[in-house]
Amino acid sequence: MTTRSPMSSARKWRTVRAASTAAIVAALLIPAGAAHAAGVVSQGTGRLVETSLLGTNVTDNALALRGARAINSDATGDVTVDQPLDASAIAGLIGVSAGSTNLFGDNGVIQLGAVGQYAQARDDGSSSAFAGAVSAAPSLIGVSTVTPSNVGSPTANQSATFRLGSSSAPVGLSIDIGVLASSAQQAADGTQTGQYVLSDADFAVDGTVVSGVLAIINPALDTLISLANTSGAGLTNPFSSGRVELTLDDLTAAAGVASVNDLPAGTDLLSFVPQAVANKITTQVDSVLDSASALADRLRSNIFTAAAGLALQTAVSTAQATISPVLSGISGTLVTPLSDAVTQLAQMQVNVQSTGSDGSFTQTALRLGLGPSGSLASVNLANATVGPNAGRLAVPVAGPESLTLAAGLVGIGAAALAGLALRRRARVGAVGV
Repeated sequence: MTTRSPMSSARKWRTVRAASTAAIVAALLIPAGAAHAAGVVSQGTGRLVETSLLGTNVTDNALALRGARAINSDATGDVTVDQPLDASAIAGLIGVSAGSTNLFGDNGVIQLGAVGQYAQARDDGSSSAFAGAVSAAPSLIGVSTVTPSNVGSPTANQSATFRLGSSSAPVGLSIDIGVLASSAQQAADGTQTGQYVLSDADFAVDGTVVSGVLAIINPALDTLISLANTSGAGLTNPFSSGRVELTLDDLTAAAGVASVNDLPAGTDLLSFVPQAVANKITTQVDSVLDSASALADRLRSNIFTAAAGLALQTAVSTAQATISPVLSGISGTLVTPLSDAVTQLAQMQVNVQSTGSDGSFTQTALRLGLGPSGSLASVNLANATVGPNAGRLAVPVAGPESLTLAAGLVGIGAAALAGLALRRRARVGAVGV
C-alpha cells in the first residue's frame, strides 16, 4: 500500500485551496458586458445640422455630419470635443437636395457663417453641448474657443441666411439671422436644461401676393413723394424695392409678445410674417402720408408758400383716396393669401426641445421645414444633446455574469476542499485499524 507523508497531504490541501481562491478572484474580475452599469459616465453632442428628406434622415449616414460627440466611459478624465465642419462634411451638405432644390451652399436655401459644434463629458457625470454661432459660445456654455466653419457665403456678419421662394412665386423670403445657437446641459444630479439664441434677424418679403398690393400703393406714393420733395420733404418710398422689410421685433409684435424668448417652445416664426407685413405696410404708408400732410400745413401757413401747400394737400388727399381702400381690405387681399402661401412654402420653428426614449435631451435653436408641415425636408439647425448619463455608476464593476461564474467556481472549490478533507479522514482511520 502506498502512503503519502503528512507533508505531502498538507501541501496538496494548500494547493487546492489556493487554486479555488484564485478562480473566484478571477471570476470577479471578468468584465460583464459593461457590467450592465447603465451606459456611460456622461456624454454630449453638439451638432450643427440634422436633415431629413421625405421623413428619412440623410445626415446620420455620414460620419462627418454627426457632430462633436464627447463620451466619457470610465471617469479617467473629462472628455472635450471641438469639431468644426470639415471639407467632407461641407461637401456632404452641399450635395443634399430636396428634389431640384439645393438645401445648402451658395446655390441653396441655407448658408451658415462662423458656426461651430462642441461637447464636453465630465467625470462627475455632468455634460454639456453647443452648436451654432461661435460668438454665442461664451454666454451659452462658458467657452470662448469653439472653432468656426462656414457653409456657403451668408450675408456679412450673419450666422445664417435663408432664401425661400422667389419674387415670381406667391411668396419670396430672404432671412438673415445675426446669431443662431443653442446649448444643452446635464448636471451631475441628472437635471437637464437647454438654451437658445436667435437675434438680430431681418426678413425681406416679396412675391406676387405682396407685389399685387404694392402695385396699387407705390404709384400713389411716388407721385405724392415727388411733389413733397420739391418743397424739401426728403421723403422716400419704403417699398420702392418691391419688398417689405421686417425685423424680428415686427414679428414678435405681430405675435403679441415682447421678445422671441416669450414665444412657446416650437413656435413657427414664419406664421407671423403675413400679419407683420400688413402692419408694416400700414405703418409706413401712414408715416409718408402724415409727413406730407404736416408739410402741407406748414406751407399753407406762409403766404409765400400757401399755393404749394394747397397743391401738396390735394396730392395727399388723392393718395389717400387710392391707398385707403387697399389698407382697409388688407386682411383679405394680403394677410389671408400670404398666410396660405407661407404655409405651403416653409415653417421656421424656434426653441425646439425634445427628450429621447433613452433619456437624452436635445435643444434645437431652429427647425426649418420645407413644404406643407415640412413634408419635403426638415432641417434642424444648432442642435445640442446631453445624456443619458449614468455618472460613476457606469464605471465597470463586477456584474451578474461574473458573480454567477464566481458562485460556480466557489461551489467547485468547496467540493474539492470537502473531498480532500474526507480522503484525509479516511486515511487516518485506515492507519488506526
